[in-house]
Amino acid sequence: MPSTQEGFTNKEERMRRRYVDMNVNQDVRDRFVRRSKFWQATRDYLNQHDFIEINIPVLEHTTGGADATPFVTHMDALDQDFYLRISHELPLKRLIGAGFEKVYDIGPRFRNENYSDEHLPEHVAMEWYWAYANWQDGMQFMTDMYKFTLQATFGTLEFDLNGKHVDMNVDWEIWDYATVIKERYGIDVHVSSLDEVKKALSDNKLEVEQTENRARGIDKLWKNIRKDVVGPVWLINTPTFISPLAKTNPDDDRTVQRFQPIIAGSELGNGFSELNDPVDQLNRFVEQQTMRDSGDDEAMMLDIDYVEMLEYGMPPACGWGFSERVFWIFEGVTAREGVPFPQLRSDYDDVTRGIYSHINLI
Repeated sequence: MPSTQEGFTNKEERMRRRYVDMNVNQDVRDRFVRRSKFWQATRDYLNQHDFIEINIPVLEHTTGGADATPFVTHMDALDQDFYLRISHELPLKRLIGAGFEKVYDIGPRFRNENYSDEHLPEHVAMEWYWAYANWQDGMQFMTDMYKFTLQATFGTLEFDLNGKHVDMNVDWEIWDYATVIKERYGIDVHVSSLDEVKKALSDNKLEVEQTENRARGIDKLWKNIRKDVVGPVWLINTPTFISPLAKTNPDDDRTVQRFQPIIAGSELGNGFSELNDPVDQLNRFVEQQTMRDSGDDEAMMLDIDYVEMLEYGMPPACGWGFSERVFWIFEGVTAREGVPFPQLRSDYDDVTRGIYSHINLI
């Protein structure tokens, strides 16, 4: 091992020999103790509130619950392709349909997307579902859960993150989605045309893709606002066409009962009153599948088995999910720094080739 005095700072070497990194750099090893505390505190809070942890499959015939491109694999025993799950959502809601009232799962999910400071194709996430609760119950529950989990992990509720001072002790602000977009861009998310959305993207130097649609375009406009938010803020009243699994607001059917936490420029979770009307859900799935067939690889698949479960009857419920991005943001590190063994392109450097020169390493 290199000595602490010598240092071990080359990023490429640190990532490829993480076991050396953790041996030599105490702060890196301490990070993964805190990561363990973060997930333990998450479990403790849920267990204290009578939630039951039930592990669900990673391999799925039809994957859903998020806008993401899935990984595909093949199961020889059944001679069929399967997807690695992109979300825990639909199996956990099947458990609500099965009569469980409070369930959760913590485990990996997989999204076949690019690396970034906040995204990894494989990462750990948690989702819970609570029968007979609504989005307002969930919002209060998660306000308290953030405080509990962050205090247990970091011993404080005040953080300096990317030049933003975040105090999790304060009352959260509540922002209305359409109002924020209207004030920033001058467009109405409910009636604006695709051309108007494209113009707003172009005017703000944001990417306009060949396959752009209104939902994706408006989401990009929102994310351009989000990056500057300090928070904590709850974003509510998301348009229905952006949220295919959330229950519609009874006083405005253009929006859904969704709540998202915005902190230090990031969305650090997602929750809503769950849609449990099978007809409405089927129609939204068909709309998503049409988007998918038109070239949107991240649009949701039509999951007819899930619709049939709703036909049997799923009680009203609230659901919530967050990933370890919450830990990365409050730890103040990038996604790759925030996991013990980040995936890298397979390669052998001169050190390895020199030690094992008698082996043919391709």
